Amino acid sequence: MGVASPGAEAREIAPTPGWLSFPCYAVVALLAVSYSFTEMMGSDLWWHLAAGREMFERGTIRLVEDWSYTAAGEVWRNHEWLADVVYHGWVSTFGVTSLVYWKWLMLALIFGFLQRALLRLGEPAAALLACLAAMAIAAPFIDIRPQLYSLLGIAILLNIALLRPPKLVPLLVLFLVWANVHGGFLFGLMLLSLLVFPWGAPVPGNLLRAAVPVLAAATVVLINPDGINAYAYPLEYALNPDSPYRTLGEWRPPFERGGIRSPLYDDALLTAAVLGTLALLGMLPRLPMNAVSKRLAGVLAPPLRRLPQVPGEVLAAVLLTTAMSLTSRRFVILFAVAFALLATPFLSALFRHRWRTAVQLLVVAAALMFAGVRLAAYPLRSDASFHYLTGAYSFPEAIADYLEVNDLKGTVFAYYNWGGYLHWRTAGNLQVFIDGRANTIYSDEQYLEYMAVLRQKPGWAERVEASGAKYFLWSFRRGGPRFKQELLQSQRWVLLYEDTAGFLLARRDQRFPPSLRIPRKGVAAQVAVARDALRRRDFTTALDYARAAYDERPWDYRACRWLRLALQRQGQAAEADQILSDCRARFPSRYLR
Repeated sequence: MGVASPGAEAREIAPTPGWLSFPCYAVVALLAVSYSFTEMMGSDLWWHLAAGREMFERGTIRLVEDWSYTAAGEVWRNHEWLADVVYHGWVSTFGVTSLVYWKWLMLALIFGFLQRALLRLGEPAAALLACLAAMAIAAPFIDIRPQLYSLLGIAILLNIALLRPPKLVPLLVLFLVWANVHGGFLFGLMLLSLLVFPWGAPVPGNLLRAAVPVLAAATVVLINPDGINAYAYPLEYALNPDSPYRTLGEWRPPFERGGIRSPLYDDALLTAAVLGTLALLGMLPRLPMNAVSKRLAGVLAPPLRRLPQVPGEVLAAVLLTTAMSLTSRRFVILFAVAFALLATPFLSALFRHRWRTAVQLLVVAAALMFAGVRLAAYPLRSDASFHYLTGAYSFPEAIADYLEVNDLKGTVFAYYNWGGYLHWRTAGNLQVFIDGRANTIYSDEQYLEYMAVLRQKPGWAERVEASGAKYFLWSFRRGGPRFKQELLQSQRWVLLYEDTAGFLLARRDQRFPPSLRIPRKGVAAQVAVARDALRRRDFTTALDYARAAYDERPWDYRACRWLRLALQRQGQAAEADQILSDCRARFPSRYLR
């Protein structure tokens, strides 16, 4: 039996048909939506919505701070102003819960463009599997926030500059928009430098030609409200490890306790190390060699040449994003994209045979079934999805209703994650001590002062009072009961109202309307009434209000939880379990138990 020549083998293996790419795009879009159901109780979305609304109302993109009493009058460096404008336009047109659809659209575009770029490195099914890996690694960090614009920018940049000279006009348009929607444009410039670098021949002429698009992009990003200062915000974090804002969970290293973690990150790191090593070995036969190395290469060259050829820019991107992700978990999502670039050539090696088309079709079909199974568990209606994906139930909705119906205004020392929500609900009627805008508006000293209160360091109550706050708003999740007890025991504070999320205290020396109204309409207010009734052992009232909330919004976390508790207190265990089962069928939240 003879051995076929390379030419004969090439003739036997039919090329992959071009039409195979199109079903891959559809499956990638479905997979992207299926990986979008990350529940995250983030705070940034709310102040983005409030900022977009305020820019429209004032008719300017330059906002002077009036949402806080500690930085009042300062100019707010809102480097994501354009993203906020888009948010406001979207919400004004489609409603706030429709932001779930914005997220799904963004993810479909991000991974669709990524799939298109990966086709330059390998087979369609290999690109699909690499996209799937990127989604799975990045999923815990995918939130409704402007960072998705940076992911989209990266995917588009790969289409513009991966393995080809970038066209200047689309490149400049990309960076012009990118610099006004998210600070991640700085990583985009770093990635562009790697993509255009002449790895094969780094001679002066080639280096100068490579510098042209990078310098042009770096110049066009200066067209933003802050000019060259737009570089300052991302660099403050990157170059100042001592910044107290680096203690925020998203900035901590991925192996530290607490904060969001990607279950697949550790395995992906190990896999990237193995694949990167193999890629470097595959480069050896093409490197300049002396006599000894040539003899060694003669032995090793045949197996090494069978290793996939990985471009130098891909290896550099993997090294860069690995280093970044090891420093801060917020960069894991960038590592996921680089991992897909590295994995595609190796996955393509699985389809190097005459049945490549049939096997790839099977992979596409299996991925389609996988996406369908994942999507089957979740609702595609926006209201239920938005409620859980944003952790809307963890914000003080009923307290905001109380503030509104009683027209209460003033200064408030509020839980950090709730500052943006107060801006959205009260339109600045309550000015906070600090909020999630971090160092775009607040100093390090203000953040450290807040942290001293959060950690209940000695004298924390005096710090709150010395800050000038007339109200104190806090979550039950972060030491709330102790805060409440100690402030009330001081006799200088009174309890105004509390809901299922937290409580509102006020300085005793304030003047209030003769009768403060308690809101009783709306799910959050009804659940708050049910909660108070349960504490008084008024089970009939608790059940009536909890059931009314559930009937109005049967997927609401608060309605589900408190109706179940009311039923249990009434001895109706079977019905309570059925309520839980029905709620989980509407949205299988891991927090519904």
